[in-house]
Amino acid sequence: MKKQIPWELYSRIIQNVPIACVDVAIVANGAVLLVRRKDDPAKGQWWLPGGRVLKGEMMKAAAARKARDEVGIECHVGPIVHTAETIFPDGPGGISIHSINSCFFMYPVKADFKPSLDSHHTDAKWVRRIPKGVHPYVEQCLMGAGLSK
Repeated sequence: MKKQIPWELYSRIIQNVPIACVDVAIVANGAVLLVRRKDDPAKGQWWLPGGRVLKGEMMKAAAARKARDEVGIECHVGPIVHTAETIFPDGPGGISIHSINSCFFMYPVKADFKPSLDSHHTDAKWVRRIPKGVHPYVEQCLMGAGLSK
């Protein structure tokens, strides 16, 4: 089902329409997993795993796929804890990004899991409180997952 959109087409899409995305607040042992982004937009920032919903893919299925593909964790998918729009001037190829994001509360299927990052992230950390300086969208997602400042 996963289809890579050719760059020429994708660049025209992001220049003209918002992108539907899911993010995942993976909760385990009272903490939520954050990843450091390697790519634009928000390069270098702590974020939640996530990304585009593919055509024909239900949002819950996209959330499960993103957890599995980006951090290697098979998860149960819970409810949406936050929905918002983000607009970044620093998207791929210098094109601004406008996305409509829904963040799902999720938890690992197995107790003996270990995050395994994909090539789009440089680091991961578990947080029990909302870190200072995270993007307001990330802060709201973490609040929705039960964390406080």
